[in-house]
Amino acid sequence: MEARDGGHRVQIPRGCLVRYREWYGAKKPNEGLKLHADAVARGIKEREVNDTVKLSYRVLDPAAFAEDGGESIAQAMAREKVTFRPADNARVSQRGAMGGWDQMRGRLVGDEDGHPMLVTFSTCHDSIRTIPALQHDKDRPEDIDSDGEDHAGDEWRYACMSRPWVRKAPQVKKTPSDGYRRASQSSEQSWRV
Repeated sequence: MEARDGGHRVQIPRGCLVRYREWYGAKKPNEGLKLHADAVARGIKEREVNDTVKLSYRVLDPAAFAEDGGESIAQAMAREKVTFRPADNARVSQRGAMGGWDQMRGRLVGDEDGHPMLVTFSTCHDSIRTIPALQHDKDRPEDIDSDGEDHAGDEWRYACMSRPWVRKAPQVKKTPSDGYRRASQSSEQSWRV
């Protein structure tokens, strides 16, 4: 797929996640606007009204689905016709599964041709400003220090977990003798049984 970022043509590989705009919602770094959920939903709708491609789904921190004595944040947003799926917010690997930060790092390393599998357009100032500055947690080096300004990073992590990606394994070239040897060995083994 090809896209434009300003005057630049950008070739985007299949399966790549793309952020072409963002609404960070902060007056100053790491301080939110303190908007109610319905106001956030209306802000999202305003920004999407002229989109030619409709989103198939959105993901949101699972904490926003908690009902603590009233409707959840997700329910308030749904009243405004802005719906979400609960994000998989696993920060780090558990029991052999890839966590969100692993998914994000893998996508940044890129595919087998060296193309990054996360692309951020120059219009996404807060992602560009904050993600490179994220620091590791001093007690858990595989995680990010959540006291820092990790909001854009968390959004990317949720997106990565909603569309897990694994780099293709390198192709091993076989020589004719390797194929013959393997075929001979397997027929010998089955003959001995």
